[in-house]
Amino acid sequence: MTSLLHRSVTTAGGLKSAPGAGATTRISETIPYKGDDAIQKMAKTMQWPMLAMGSMTVVAAFVMAVAGGISFGDFFSPSGVASDLGSGEALVQLTGAFLFLGMGLILAAITMTLVNIVRHLREAGRDVQTSLGARALQLKKPWTGTATPMLMMMGVMTEMVAFVVGIVTAVTIGGVDAASIADPSGATSGDLADIGFVRAVGTWLPGLRLTGLAMILIAIVLALTTIQKVIRFQGDRVAEIAATTSA
Repeated sequence: MTSLLHRSVTTAGGLKSAPGAGATTRISETIPYKGDDAIQKMAKTMQWPMLAMGSMTVVAAFVMAVAGGISFGDFFSPSGVASDLGSGEALVQLTGAFLFLGMGLILAAITMTLVNIVRHLREAGRDVQTSLGARALQLKKPWTGTATPMLMMMGVMTEMVAFVVGIVTAVTIGGVDAASIADPSGATSGDLADIGFVRAVGTWLPGLRLTGLAMILIAIVLALTTIQKVIRFQGDRVAEIAATTSA
């Protein structure tokens, strides 16, 4: 029932009346102006916090990467000890976990910024239509607008799963005797199992991380497509009002 109420109805002369709008239009997929939905309200609230969290996470990853490099350098120095190798291996796992999570959060913030652009375009269109004496209409949310937040959230959740897995591998390799990492031939069966687990996870974890980023990037493309559709609608609507006014 709700979807039927939002559907434009064709009237005589090929005009379409947006239900309850008290106005006619030849533009398809129009509905009366309405406020933000739940996703748009979230984008309005979470854009900057998401960017801040992502930025801090990336900075933390950079610090860990530097610390890991120092540990590896110390291990291969004349005075190096096996514990430096263990620390370096654990920091490598932590760096990847924090880095990809931070990148996912930053890309999610970009997606929310694009959603906010759609919001502002819609509000600007409302103001223009009202100033011209017409009833404010808006474009019915296209499938790209519906799919954008879904893909973004799926991508962020994928990065969070990968982050947890990365923490587990860091803890696992950190609990292995450093001498066993340097020379697995002398490792105990438990240490060998832990080393094997970390190496096995390392074969598919990068793919999981990139899959999460890919989903968020696709969401960005869909958000840009939605912006294009909204701009086209606004131009057509203003042109239609101008033509109706001058007729």
